[in-house]
Amino acid sequence: MADTARFLNRAADARRSSKRVDLNGAFDPKVPGAWLELVRDVAALANSGGGVVVLPGDVEEEQLHEELARHAEPEFEAFELHDITRRGRPATAVVVEGVANTPLVFTRTGRYRNADGDEHVAFARGGLYFRHGAKSEPATGSDVRDFIKRQLEATRSQWLANIRQVMHAPDGSEVAVIETAERDDEGRPTLIRLTTDPHAPLYGQVDPDRSHPYRQKEVIREVNARLEGAVVNAFDVLSVRRVHAISEETRPEFVHIPKFGSPQYSDAFVDWLVAEHERDPEFFTRAKTSYLATRQRRRRTGS
Repeated sequence: MADTARFLNRAADARRSSKRVDLNGAFDPKVPGAWLELVRDVAALANSGGGVVVLPGDVEEEQLHEELARHAEPEFEAFELHDITRRGRPATAVVVEGVANTPLVFTRTGRYRNADGDEHVAFARGGLYFRHGAKSEPATGSDVRDFIKRQLEATRSQWLANIRQVMHAPDGSEVAVIETAERDDEGRPTLIRLTTDPHAPLYGQVDPDRSHPYRQKEVIREVNARLEGAVVNAFDVLSVRRVHAISEETRPEFVHIPKFGSPQYSDAFVDWLVAEHERDPEFFTRAKTSYLATRQRRRRTGS
């Protein structure tokens, strides 16, 4: 993340919470509602362009991924945990990247009861949260306008970068226009060959809602339905994708990243996960162990 060093410095030195820094010194994973309030703050920071949450002691990264996957959409993984020191004491900094294209929206109400039995709501179903000074609060019209403005600026920057690529293309480069032989009633290609050959030209793809019909939650449901006795969660899938370098660029037959929305996955990806587990019952456990070992190294080095 480009702003990691800056956010870590602010996490170590900040005296009070702000739009970019949330000092949650009272966080206790065993206290009712603690994880829900953390999820709310992470989502609000992501929607506001990024920031950092500072928590006392150590925090379980896997559970944070699970709570986000359970309560918010689209799928969001753009955060890192780092060990820092604040005023001579160890703490955890959750560095959050700004969400791209689509804001995080809560898919269920974050309701809990405190130690006295009083009911509280950390966030509402369908809620969209942003940072307002030191607080994470429901969106205002100004928040939505600012979010759209940031996305437009990012799109404009990407367009300019693409134009520069074309202008600086080497002599002999061509822009190819390809005629598709078969199309459906809506004009979309119906015949396509997916390949991982990096030298093969890529000209088009069938409707991704048909070739890659699953969101992550649906992948997990399908895999668990086919693996008797196994329980796969969002962090397991994330670990496999990271350890095996599965992305739209490396394995387009497995994953598609739409311009707006969550990653989409194919039947081939589900089949591969099931086959790998059947070949090696420790497949998901090994992937998670390898991924966590990598994350721990990043946390120790502060990179």
